[in-house]
Amino acid sequence: MTSDGLTNMVEESSIYNTIINHFESADKLLIDMANEAGGVDNITVVIIKN
Repeated sequence: MTSDGLTNMVEESSIYNTIINHFESADKLLIDMANEAGGVDNITVVIIKN
């Protein structure tokens, strides 16, 4: 689950690839990616492994 602060700044394919390839650090990486793209809104990331 993410907020629009992430999905408006990072392409869906990049989000998917980051989670698949870097699961353990994906939350921080995704927040960093959104901030690097401008970070114009609050950014929330929750990753749940089932």
